[in-house]
Amino acid sequence: MFDTGVEADRDLSDWEASGASTVPGFLGLEGLQAEHILEMEFSTPKEASNFYNNYSRLKGFSSRCDKIVRNTFGEIVRYTFVCNRQGFREKKWLEKVDRKREHKVVTRCECLAEMRIKREDGSGKWYVSRFVEKHNHELAFDKLVDYLRSHRKISEVEVAHLTSMREIGISIPKIYESFAAQLGDFNLVTFAKQDMYNEVRKQRGLQGGDVNATIRYLEGLARMDGRMFWRYKVGAGQHLCNLFWSDGRCHEDYSVFGDVLAFDATYGRNKYNLPVVVFSGVNHHNQTCIFGTTMVSCESHESYIWIL
Repeated sequence: MFDTGVEADRDLSDWEASGASTVPGFLGLEGLQAEHILEMEFSTPKEASNFYNNYSRLKGFSSRCDKIVRNTFGEIVRYTFVCNRQGFREKKWLEKVDRKREHKVVTRCECLAEMRIKREDGSGKWYVSRFVEKHNHELAFDKLVDYLRSHRKISEVEVAHLTSMREIGISIPKIYESFAAQLGDFNLVTFAKQDMYNEVRKQRGLQGGDVNATIRYLEGLARMDGRMFWRYKVGAGQHLCNLFWSDGRCHEDYSVFGDVLAFDATYGRNKYNLPVVVFSGVNHHNQTCIFGTTMVSCESHESYIWIL
């Protein structure tokens, strides 16, 4: 009756950034026991994720969204939020011999701490159906909690500072050193260099002028080619997230040579540094023919559902 899908590891800080509300009842988490949490209800999954992230910060661990369960209508009916050290790294990655980089430090130890919420059929609210409090690893000290993955954040002031320094050509490592000098030590910077690179990538989204020019160009092609098919998706802040196009020639090639469909994503090959996904095949001359192309803002479970 249910389909279980696993999303890409998503830190709960991402939920907060997307507009999770804070509930006054979440204040004063120190005295909360497992039985109290099992009696909680939330209006939205974002409220639940916000609560669990605040709880994990207080206790000294990092959290993420793990499994989701959908019903036969495709509606999400269950979320599971877990400790970031849940599960194990797959053995095949540890034993891979042709790696170009060294292994990252193995942090997952199959911790079982989690909070699971389900949706009530009548009210539509979300209640806690399972809560596991115990961890099988040491928790972080208070002064180290800010460095855990789901709690690292760059403030709006720091983002503005980062942007202004990049505009005059200063590199990310030098900007990071600047933040450390202002605060007095690298240990006082509450985010990592990788967080700065991630912020830069977000800012590299398509600019309004480029988006409008692209849409006008595709509209012009559609007027000349009756079989031209194109779609786009707009996200928060009216930014273009995904763009797909396939013209009449692509359709003709697919009708003849579409027995085998290759699905390939290229990385960093355009000035926006966005993944470009190409649907292609091979014709009777052993030449590559394109069936469709799409540009995505991020490689997420939701994005690929939209593409396919």
